[in-house]
Order: sequence, then C-alpha cells, then structure tokens
Amino acid sequence: MINFLHFYAQPMNIVYLEMAGMYLIWLIMMLFLPKKPRRIISTICCVLSVGLILFFTIYKRSQGGELSLIPFISFTKIKEQPEILRSMQMNIFLFIPFGLSTPFALPERLRHKVLLTVPAGMVISACVEACQYFFSLGHCETDDVIMNTIGAFAGATAFLIYTAIKKLINKRRSNKWKHIRKS
Repeated sequence: MINFLHFYAQPMNIVYLEMAGMYLIWLIMMLFLPKKPRRIISTICCVLSVGLILFFTIYKRSQGGELSLIPFISFTKIKEQPEILRSMQMNIFLFIPFGLSTPFALPERLRHKVLLTVPAGMVISACVEACQYFFSLGHCETDDVIMNTIGAFAGATAFLIYTAIKKLINKRRSNKWKHIRKS
C-alpha cells in the first residue's frame, strides 16, 4: 500500500521529480506496449486511480464539513497559510494518474479522448466534494474541484504527446518507404 502521508510530507522538489518520473515512465511504456496490453494496463490503472482517489478523499477523512464555494479563494489565503499551496498542488497530483490512464483505457474508436477525460475528472472530483459535504468529511471546496480538473488535464496531456509522437513515427516510416520505392 502506498504511504500517502509519507508522499505528502516530502519536500516539494522531490514530489515534482517523482511526478515527472511517473509521467515519463508512463509515456514511454505506452509508446512501446502493443495495443491490447496497453489498453488492459490503462484500464486497470484507471480503476486503481479512481479507487485511490476515493480512498484518500473519502475513506481516510476526519470529520469536518466545511463548505467553500468561492472559486480561487484558496489563492488569497496562501500568504497566511503556506500549507494551502501544498494542498492545492497535491490535489493536482492526485488526479494526474487518472488523467494519464483514462485516454489510453477508452475505446480506440472514440475521438477526443482528452476532451472526455478532463470532464470525467471534474465530475469525479465534484462527486467527491459533494460526498465530503453531505457526510461531513474534510472540507468541500470549489478550489479542490478546479485543482483536480487541472490534474486530470495534466495527466491527459501524455496522450496528446503520445499521439504526436505516433504521428511523427508513422510519417517517418511512410517517407522511408516512399524513398525506398523511388530507388
């Protein structure tokens, strides 16, 4: 089991390196895996990421029940409470694995996978915040939904990079064959 408190307490530069490493490893792995294993692994990771999101945001929460519906209010509190910035960054990082895995898990025939992934992340986040409010768990904040959605988008950019690299590889292959045919 991942020790999230250990991850949360690390210096932020270490957290940034770990997240960048995870992102790069995922991207490289997706580039080299065949279609079927890529989709199976992505689906498993997508389900696990949603499970971990629910575990850390609902199950592992203490009583609270505060409600903040003003968007970006957290930014005004950062000077007085620097821990808020860490919390906002961790909200982004919590949804990056969801954003990484979901576009690769979606059926091949679907277009605009990033445009489906980001709203799905937002809906999951909004549902989590609603559960936190209705069951008086933690703090229900609009800013959390915004940060989680940014995290889903940040993760989903791996699919955009993957698509661009695949197009470049295919273009080079087709140019190579054109060159060989002309010879």
